[in-house]
Amino acid sequence: MKKTSLIQRILFILNMLAVIAICLSYLSMFVSPEYFWMLAFMGLAHPILLIINSLFVVYWLFVRKKTALFSLFIILIGWGKIGDVYQISNNSINENISKDSLLKVMSYNVRLFDLYNWTENKNTRNNILELIRNQHSDIICFQEFFHEDTGIFNTLDTLKEIQEAKNVHIDYSAHVKNVNHWGIATYTKFPIVEKGLIHFKDSSDNISIFTDVLFHKDTIRIYNLHLESIRFRRADYETLKKITGKEDETNLDGPQRIISRMRRAYIRRARQTNVIREHIEASPHPVIVCGDFNDTPTSYAYHQIAKNLDDSYREKGNGIGSTYVGMIPFLRIDYVLYDPIYFEALDLKVIKKKYSDHYPVVSTLKLNPATEKNN
Repeated sequence: MKKTSLIQRILFILNMLAVIAICLSYLSMFVSPEYFWMLAFMGLAHPILLIINSLFVVYWLFVRKKTALFSLFIILIGWGKIGDVYQISNNSINENISKDSLLKVMSYNVRLFDLYNWTENKNTRNNILELIRNQHSDIICFQEFFHEDTGIFNTLDTLKEIQEAKNVHIDYSAHVKNVNHWGIATYTKFPIVEKGLIHFKDSSDNISIFTDVLFHKDTIRIYNLHLESIRFRRADYETLKKITGKEDETNLDGPQRIISRMRRAYIRRARQTNVIREHIEASPHPVIVCGDFNDTPTSYAYHQIAKNLDDSYREKGNGIGSTYVGMIPFLRIDYVLYDPIYFEALDLKVIKKKYSDHYPVVSTLKLNPATEKNN
């Protein structure tokens, strides 16, 4: 009995630590990493913390029912966050809806169209282009876009040839010999009436843009965001393999380097988020926000940018909404958000094709003509 009692005491202490940890993960949405960056790690761990607390609930229900209330109560407090990673929705589009009121929007981090053959498949670039062509999207927001002028990797013109979205707004973050260009691009089938770049003071590689398009008589502002990346190097990925048990044990230098990179990224994303939030609030037009936030729904970045906006996945997603193809499973870091006063999401698809390290996210939105804004 004494041995059993000791085990239960240890489990109770671990349970309380899990309860505190998941509370901190909820708090991470409201506290900027500029002021307390360690909270951001708790937000990242939220899905794992949710599973751990759920397991404690099940265990205590069989051993000591009252103790189960601790984790059960804290899970119920954050019940709405479960919808950030798992949804069951009816996302069929009514055939009677006029197609003139619909917008099909894609957000896709294409990882430079596999420029460096990360997938070890020479057909990956063509597979990406074929996927894009088959979707027939009205608006496409690309992150990690690459184009070169010699004709060998001319994605800029190729994309215009294979789809109806031929009007393009592109801004570059890097150039090599004025021939190779890295950046971000928004393609649309609608006329572009204004373009703009959102400046980030402390990042040279991650940029964001806004594009005003004329949709019938309405002007709509499309935000294409690519927030600060962690910028892992090959050595960091090797360390992650060792941490996850896929390779031999590692030393302490690797994890410390990874934490340092993540800390810097969280702080920079927080600053970028504040700039974007102010820009969205000042928009004179209805907004659609697409992009690779490099952060989960339980984060300061998502919580601030999504303020007063609806998330297509939360409204019409199905299943686990992970969009990142990497070593950490179940991460949803790519989004299509919209102003719920002016738009309604009719469907949301995460296309599970591993051509990039991100899955494309595609949503069909309906413009509500009754809320036409005076533009």
